[in-house]
Amino acid sequence: MPSNREQALSAVRPGDVVLGVGAGGQDKLLLVYAVDKNGIRARHVTTQTTFEFHRDGRTGPLDGGGHCAIVSIARLPPEQHEIVIGLDRKMRMGREHPDFVLSKAEIEFLLTYDRFFKTHPLPDN
Repeated sequence: MPSNREQALSAVRPGDVVLGVGAGGQDKLLLVYAVDKNGIRARHVTTQTTFEFHRDGRTGPLDGGGHCAIVSIARLPPEQHEIVIGLDRKMRMGREHPDFVLSKAEIEFLLTYDRFFKTHPLPDN
């Protein structure tokens, strides 16, 4: 029988924004780009690093050491979700200055998103 955590993660779909935490406790704002029976694939919005998560929301060991775990799949309000989509596009498509200059809304979001997700955690089991 799947755990509560696995049941919650089964609702994740491409386009969802989730919060991951690295082995050292660093928050990772992730945009899910693919989901299948084996796992969830997401990219870190600001660095564009990709992660492959097992169905339990945890990676195996990562290149260079460490691991990452999804800790929240809470749905952002639509206006914040759009900020993340725009920020992801900016980081993915930008080539040089001023391509990466952040808007006021992006800066505000990056400074506060962790509070939203941390108040809506995934179950541990």
